[in-house]
Amino acid sequence: MIAVGGMNYDKAMKAGVELPIRCYPLQAMVTQPLKPWLHTLVSSVSLHTNLVQSSRGEIVIGGGSDPYQLYSTRSTLDMKEHLAEGAVHLIPFLHGVRLLRQWAGTTDMTADYSPIMGASPLSNLWLDCGWGTWGFKATPVADKYMAQTIANQKVAPILEPFTMERFATFDLLNEMGATAASH
Repeated sequence: MIAVGGMNYDKAMKAGVELPIRCYPLQAMVTQPLKPWLHTLVSSVSLHTNLVQSSRGEIVIGGGSDPYQLYSTRSTLDMKEHLAEGAVHLIPFLHGVRLLRQWAGTTDMTADYSPIMGASPLSNLWLDCGWGTWGFKATPVADKYMAQTIANQKVAPILEPFTMERFATFDLLNEMGATAASH
């Protein structure tokens, strides 16, 4: 099974399978630890910013992916400023809280912002990719149904809408509202 995040496209190409996905840098940062107060994820589609508090008290700030295809994992000042502005707009008392670190990774996205799950064009090669910025939220249920799919050698009914064939038939899914971070 190919399920390697931002490297899915490259790994599939090594097997001769071209995936309809593109990779984009995705950045996040954390603040100094604060006493626990944020007990839910706060997200703004219009600000392309989300916040959650870690178990150590740090506020994890994430949001929009960079607007260009790139495999770089270098963080940028532009995105740092964008995320900080969004965080302070959502929760004004964060103004003046120190940032400890910033990082970047790559994320792979499909044209319809929905994952590709199921069989590849090659026998016994399975795909679980193109999750974009929301794969970590759906991993437990996705793993369950992908395990069933591979064990039974048949795509689980719940995964059928996510097959790669939808791109050839233009039967795309309308999931653009599923993630606030990619558009």
